Amino acid sequence: MRLLIVGGKLQGTEAAYLAAKAGWDTVLVDRREAPPAAGVAHVLVQADITADEEAAKSLVTSCDAVLPACEDEPTLAWLAERVPAWDVPLLFDLEAYRVSASKLASRRLFQALDVPRPREWPACGFPVVVKPSTASGSEGVVVAHDEEQLDAARRELERAGHEVVVEEYVAGPSLSLEVLAWGGRAVPLQVTGLEFDAAYDCRRVVAPVGETAGEPAAAGPGGACSWDAAVSAGVLAAFDAASVRIAEGLGLNGLMDVEVMVGDQGPRVLEIDARLPSQTPTAVYWSSGLNIVELLYRTVRDAAPPALDRVPRRACVYQHVRASRGMLDVLGEHVMGGAGALRLVPGFFGADEALTDYVPGRDEWAATLIVTGAGVREARERAAGVVAELARHEDLRAAPEDDLQSADERGAR
Repeated sequence: MRLLIVGGKLQGTEAAYLAAKAGWDTVLVDRREAPPAAGVAHVLVQADITADEEAAKSLVTSCDAVLPACEDEPTLAWLAERVPAWDVPLLFDLEAYRVSASKLASRRLFQALDVPRPREWPACGFPVVVKPSTASGSEGVVVAHDEEQLDAARRELERAGHEVVVEEYVAGPSLSLEVLAWGGRAVPLQVTGLEFDAAYDCRRVVAPVGETAGEPAAAGPGGACSWDAAVSAGVLAAFDAASVRIAEGLGLNGLMDVEVMVGDQGPRVLEIDARLPSQTPTAVYWSSGLNIVELLYRTVRDAAPPALDRVPRRACVYQHVRASRGMLDVLGEHVMGGAGALRLVPGFFGADEALTDYVPGRDEWAATLIVTGAGVREARERAAGVVAELARHEDLRAAPEDDLQSADERGAR
């Protein structure tokens, strides 16, 4: 099996990593000389795939499937038009992606499907979340506590050319779930928990969450609140139901992920992304054994989502660290997007595996640490130990995680 991956940043790294776990060969196409995924893929082709159609056709038809791992609309549209015409499976649903890429269009879908979601301004009171309709992740997200802050945030986004979304701030745990769908039938995978840095960028993924974690709620190492063990079975069932309703209502043929905040009234859907996400699929793989890239290919090949056993086998803590100016910080995934070509390093300072551009003696580097345990508490303790050992070995000061946002602060997503 040979997979062509278009785009070498964080999504491309995720795709190349999981494809390798499936035993596949990977060819990465990216315009840059050394994108992060270059060190994980088997072959790098530095090119704009849309620039030379004959060369692109030759490359595409030499592979068994194509997985877009970028968010460049012209490139995605180009691939969606040509790859199927060249009789190669495209692991991507462009029409579903276009809806999910707009928070305003997504919100209209949620409304039509009667999906639980944050209330819109001005029907909700303060605080509110102000965010751009089309930016991804935490980009441009602001929490406004009064009219003055709301007006300032709105003006800033409008000056940058964004349509603006203003909605209720929901306080509580943040959860994510991938869904595979085809022909009106959707299958949910494993729920993961998300924790954010001060810029609302996800810096840690935890799996499993809820009663399946098998541990009482308690303060965890590294300043993290172990809310993941406090999410009820009812919350998880409601999340499953909402995600399936969205995927089927969207007419999805492929993969999407759904993100919710769990407030007092249960899960509220914040956003959807009809593409391969970064971070969470690897945590799902290490916790449940489900390889989302392999399952996506099977869904497209068979024109049906596969039957799944998503019972967790172990716990996984997946987090990012950055060394800079004598400090070692646990930060959001943006630190990996700016890294050089990443290497896969088993046993990295006690982690199960790491993806990193670390070089001994170099002042600045970043790493994604993958750590497992029999339960979430053990995985958290091991993850904290890896950070401590890295700091000790490199003579760095580990930044305290007391800025890790509490449950009441995670509503900004």
